[in-house]
Amino acid sequence: IERRDSELITKEKHWLLLYGRRKVGKTFLLRELCKFKNYYSIKTDLSVISENKTIAIDEMINEVKKLLSNSQIVVIDEFQRLRESSLEELPLLHPKGKLILAGSSLRIIKKIFEPKSPLLGFFTPIKIGFINPLDIISNLQKKLGYEQLVEVSTFLREPWLISMYNNEKLLDFVYKIITQSKHIVTALLGEIFTEEERELTKKYEAILTLIGAGTWNTKELTSILYTRKFIPEPSPTNVIQYLKNLEEMELVEGIKLHKTKGIYYRLTSPLMNIYYYLDSRYDISNREVSLEEIKPTLQKLINLEIQNFIADLFSELYNGRKEYFVSKDKEVDFIITLRNKPVIIGEVKWKDIKQEDINKFKKNSEKLYGKKVLFCKKSKVESKEIEIIQPENLMSMIKNQRKKK
Repeated sequence: IERRDSELITKEKHWLLLYGRRKVGKTFLLRELCKFKNYYSIKTDLSVISENKTIAIDEMINEVKKLLSNSQIVVIDEFQRLRESSLEELPLLHPKGKLILAGSSLRIIKKIFEPKSPLLGFFTPIKIGFINPLDIISNLQKKLGYEQLVEVSTFLREPWLISMYNNEKLLDFVYKIITQSKHIVTALLGEIFTEEERELTKKYEAILTLIGAGTWNTKELTSILYTRKFIPEPSPTNVIQYLKNLEEMELVEGIKLHKTKGIYYRLTSPLMNIYYYLDSRYDISNREVSLEEIKPTLQKLINLEIQNFIADLFSELYNGRKEYFVSKDKEVDFIITLRNKPVIIGEVKWKDIKQEDINKFKKNSEKLYGKKVLFCKKSKVESKEIEIIQPENLMSMIKNQRKKK
């Protein structure tokens, strides 16, 4: 999967700091897409892998100094494992060559961007997340059918899943991952927090589990965490900083509720969202479950992830912000705003729609101003007020919007 991130990293001439959660493809991006040759990876035992051999950190530092002095590009992966004295040596070489540091630990954010950091001001930070909607669709559009393209792109934005997909039906694929690979899902969290304090890890895991199970607002999160004695008092201020850190690591996404100060929190990973929700309902982490038992709920959850993917796609196409809209008796799936003004009012119905679906969307969105779009599997009905987009229209819609931009 080609990614625009690789072009950004390759063209940038300054020293770079790449960070983000694990399993988003940082290493593959640097080694395979950018094709950087001088690549070092620091292991947990503080030895260094370089060109399929293991060397000591001191030897790596000496090699890095020589390469940068000769105006070469050097990559140090999992750099946060370096001792403080080694980190202090690196800025002395600035601005020779091009040094790229990459890491996954949550500690990076505090370690590098705090005022006393020896690296502050020497690196341009770049956060690496999931593959952009346009990138994944552009890569897969010649390989998959229209409906399959939408469904598969929703999940393969998460790079570690790409090699596991075997062209099966999406329902079967997701069921396979959450049952056969469920230990991988939970291990992802453990890897992210391995270098954090143990008590902090428990709090982060508790928050992620609650959000995945459907608890989305800070007031409810605070109440549950206080009841379970994870926080000292029932004040949202005790939770907000944890949520901000999780957002920074792209484990959690905070979505603004339109025309309110409220935030809707959800897990960024579609797979984690589904896993933790099913675990809260069916206890799938402790027992075997058949596809038939969870099929209705699983299909509903998949449809919600497709809905969110389409919202992200429109957000990227229009350079806007994705927002949710919920009132007492009305709801639309997403709103894309530009400078706080709605430009897209969106509804996703992953099915064959009927006139009643259009009528309901019209009613729910009647007081919202902006282009109204309904994305569906198939439609035999038409509407003058609403643009109906089906999977076979997706690429032409993307091309037209790109031309306008």
